Amino acid sequence: MNFCLLLFSVLLIFVLFFLTSVKSGLYTRIRVSFIFSLIVNAGVVFVYNEVFSFFDALNSTSIFIFWLTEVLTLSGLLVYWKSIDKINISELSSLKNAVVLKGLSKSNRTITSAAFLFFIAPLFFLAVYSPPNNLDGHNYHLNRVLSWINNGNLEHFPTVYIQQLYLNVLAEYIVLDTMLLSGSDYFVGLVQFGSFIGSLAGISLLAKRFGMKADGQLLSIIFFLTLPIGIFESTTTQVDLIACFFFIAFVYFGFELLERKSWLTVLGMLLSLSFGGFTKYPIFIFAIPFTAFFALRILLQYGISYATKVLAVAIVILVFTFSPFFYRNYQLFGNVMSPKENTALFSEKIPVDKRSVRFALSGIVKNIGLHLGLPNTDYNEFITSKIKNFHEVIGVDMDDKAIRLDPFSVRYSVHEDMVPNTIHLLLMFLATIPLFFIKGAWNVKWFWLFAIFGFVLFCSLLKFQLWSTRTHMPFFAMGAVLTAYAYSQILKWKTCYLIVPLMLMSTVFVYGNPNKALIPIGYYTKKVLGHIPIAFCVTDSVRSKDYERNLGAFYDFPGGDNCHPLKKLPDYKERVKIFDILENAGYYDDDKSATVFGTSRTKAYFLSHLDDYYGFEPLLEHITGDNKNIGVLFKNGNGFYNYWTAVSLKLKNAGEMKYIRYLKDFTILKNEQKGFCYDYILCDDASLLKEFVPENKIAEIHHTSVFYLVKLKNSSCERLLY
Repeated sequence: MNFCLLLFSVLLIFVLFFLTSVKSGLYTRIRVSFIFSLIVNAGVVFVYNEVFSFFDALNSTSIFIFWLTEVLTLSGLLVYWKSIDKINISELSSLKNAVVLKGLSKSNRTITSAAFLFFIAPLFFLAVYSPPNNLDGHNYHLNRVLSWINNGNLEHFPTVYIQQLYLNVLAEYIVLDTMLLSGSDYFVGLVQFGSFIGSLAGISLLAKRFGMKADGQLLSIIFFLTLPIGIFESTTTQVDLIACFFFIAFVYFGFELLERKSWLTVLGMLLSLSFGGFTKYPIFIFAIPFTAFFALRILLQYGISYATKVLAVAIVILVFTFSPFFYRNYQLFGNVMSPKENTALFSEKIPVDKRSVRFALSGIVKNIGLHLGLPNTDYNEFITSKIKNFHEVIGVDMDDKAIRLDPFSVRYSVHEDMVPNTIHLLLMFLATIPLFFIKGAWNVKWFWLFAIFGFVLFCSLLKFQLWSTRTHMPFFAMGAVLTAYAYSQILKWKTCYLIVPLMLMSTVFVYGNPNKALIPIGYYTKKVLGHIPIAFCVTDSVRSKDYERNLGAFYDFPGGDNCHPLKKLPDYKERVKIFDILENAGYYDDDKSATVFGTSRTKAYFLSHLDDYYGFEPLLEHITGDNKNIGVLFKNGNGFYNYWTAVSLKLKNAGEMKYIRYLKDFTILKNEQKGFCYDYILCDDASLLKEFVPENKIAEIHHTSVFYLVKLKNSSCERLLY
């Protein structure tokens, strides 16, 4: 399988670094070598994508030749270094000691084995087995990759979801190579999963850097391993864990450089910073305090000559990384980062419009509030009211649009994009108290102050968004080191007293992710709690009458838009009764079957937005014939990756999907000028269809409550520009 070339590349780079770092301990060598292998591989991915994109040659043939050449080159280098005795291949035999966890205490071996069996192994399984079904992944992460593959280049393309173009791209570059080599999306989840493992390695190395022994390092690993948002992200095609990994690597290599001058360490540090920002801009914000500290220390410690050289290398790397992407943005937007305000392509402004101490306090409190939610409505409403009172005291409108994109509320949402890290935040707060009451330990104190300052800058400079719990991961990564230090070095507790509860509490996130559950925990939880909908919608008139007959005493019938609200909140006994009625009527069938084993692959792509599945699935039977292209005529700004995959699972040779309705501004792009002809039209708005497609060109038309599918009599290459 061609995808193995990517894995071989990571393995060979790992081996080369491992065999040339014999001065370190075994576990340190493994962790550092793995981190370097991920960074170098990301650099190789970047080079292939940018170079071959220039020649419109991003395809399965060129990528196979490129990665085969890269693997053969690395293999040749390994053989050559062995021949000149630069490396000793026999050193690899020491890896078997790591496999059996030699050198660790019995308790640490038990914890490590449990972490692997009950966390890492099932998450790896989900990353490979479960199809990517995150909504953001469909709307722009994977949709942009699919467009690059169709176009054969990284140039911008016509779209109705503008974030597919200007949001940072390194994570998708790696996904692109994964998909081109494998010919499918089966392994795209491994990109985030690999970054998750890399993050654990980096965090534990930081813990070691601050003097922690095996117990403390293991605690730092378990803290991040059990982070709810980290668990959920580790199997998705989101990009936050990838960005977090590069941030952790940057911080680690920065402290390593202050310990020992090394140009290899400089490259690791600067590539990590550049790649982290190229994955997600907020990494630069979290890195500001650390960057200033490293720069000052390098200047004072190594002199102006060395500091100038480091600065020059940093500039070269940043320019090399960002220039092609910025150039593409500038061509279309007239701006290097995003569309200008008050232009047709403008979508959203992320930086705040108001800045002051008061507004900064508002951002900090609201972002902390994202991690205060518990599965208790009364508690969440109470905390929300207190935060609202705080805003009244400081004279700031809590929902001022100048400082937020989403209205604020404290809530507990078991969702891949916004699950809170409540327990972990509490542990970080409790760990902070003893840190600043002990003498000395200024290296850790400054480290934690830099992490806090980075979080403060994030909250002060960017508008509040409900999904920012995943963007906070760099802060929690640093919090893992702090927590491990406080509990193992200051309080000197047995780390298992904290590790075991964390692992027990977090297993539910591993096995019960609503988007890819191994066990239908959501269904069982609802059944035990007597959780019922405050309103439910039924479009089938026959089923609606059955529901009214059985539940008329509890719900208002008829409700608006076929949705029937509760008359009043019933007690537990009545909720159980209502639950049983709904269950017997099939209301919870999706919850029962919503596991990776009980759901078809096609349906599994839609588990985070099932309404789209039920609106699209009936149309699949009407899409026939190989290599039949589908024009996407969307009024709503959505992606189409999930619809294309559903078609590709049905047909042996599915055609392409592309937008055929978009702004006139896109006509300057070479990808728009290539032309695209299609045999079908997928539309989400009847008026658009009537405006664009004459009846005499329609062979068939099928529709559901969500979509219209038109089969044309003859292929068309027309566009609807506006």
